[in-house]
Amino acid sequence: MKFLYKINLILLIVLSLATGVFKILQQEADIELFKVLGMTTALTVGLGIVQVLGGILLALVQTRKYGALLMMATFVLASIAVFMNGMIVFGLISLLFILMAFWVYFRETGKSKQIQ
Repeated sequence: MKFLYKINLILLIVLSLATGVFKILQQEADIELFKVLGMTTALTVGLGIVQVLGGILLALVQTRKYGALLMMATFVLASIAVFMNGMIVFGLISLLFILMAFWVYFRETGKSKQIQ
């Protein structure tokens, strides 16, 4: 289980950084996706910055649970946008990203309670 957790963590960090960078670079698909939520290009870029920050926080042991919380929030927002754009299959897949972040948060929160 520890091996699967590490793979999940690595995938989540890469996913966080990649999705954030795509938004920062103002990829047209991302900009259009979030317009349905009323988000401007600047807000979408801001979301990308938050996602990159989340990826960095995930990479550091001391801040991992905060990175997971941040990524859960951004993934929920992204999932809503995906569903609102009528992309049902991708929306269902995007729910897995939320679960991946939840697993990290749950695991890291459990560790801090064990240490105390």
